[in-house]
Order: sequence, then structure tokens, then C-alpha cells
Amino acid sequence: VNMYDPFITDDDITAFLEMHVESAGRPKRINDRYGYWTGKRQYQVTLKVNMNYEGGFSHPPAMFALGASRGYLFYRDQPPFCKKCLEIGHLEKDCRTSRCTRCGEEGHTKRICRKKVCSLCGEDDHMYRNCLR
Repeated sequence: VNMYDPFITDDDITAFLEMHVESAGRPKRINDRYGYWTGKRQYQVTLKVNMNYEGGFSHPPAMFALGASRGYLFYRDQPPFCKKCLEIGHLEKDCRTSRCTRCGEEGHTKRICRKKVCSLCGEDDHMYRNCLR
């Protein structure tokens, strides 16, 4: 996991991951060759079994946000991921969806969505900065 905001806590990232995978252990922080933290964290996770997906597993999103901070997931054999609809199995250039990635409704995009949704827990009564999780 690569978060560009160093103030996003390990607990928040772990809570987000656990919405998408069976289990996520404590992260290992990745340092560069000089010993400085790169902002990357490495997790050992177990993917959820889901026979509706190719390969029999559901995969976490390759790109996500916690509040205004973006995060990126990279792992071996990661399937193609669309940055437009946040679905797995195709790329943005091949996307035919007009679904909002914030609220999940059809017919509009995140850019014009006015609905408030917590990016950590998915509830619609508060934002990430006020999340009690």
C-alpha cells in the first residue's frame, strides 16, 4: 500500500483493507536504502473467496481514498483495474459505466456528486475525519 499522506494511520489503512479482504495483519513499513520511510506499507492479506470473479477471489481496489488522501495497492498477479468506475476486470479506456464512485448511483460522476460518504467505513452520515471506527 502506498499512501502519499504520512499522517494516515496504520489502523485506518488496516480497517479499510479488512472491508475488502478476509484478514490483514500488521503492516511492515518499507524504507529506502538510506533507512528513510518511503510512505509504503506491506501487508500480508488473505483474499476473500468469491466464485463470481475470475480465479475465485474478490480483489481489493487498486486505488482508493481515505478523506482527501489517495492510496494505491500493488500486488503480484493483480487483475486489471478501472480508475473510472473502480471495478476490476477492465481498464478506464474500455469502461462503459457512468456510475458515481462516491455514492454508487448511476447517472452521474463523483465530480458532481453532493452525497457525503465516509471513505473509511462507507456510512453516509459522516465523513472520514469524523469516523469513529
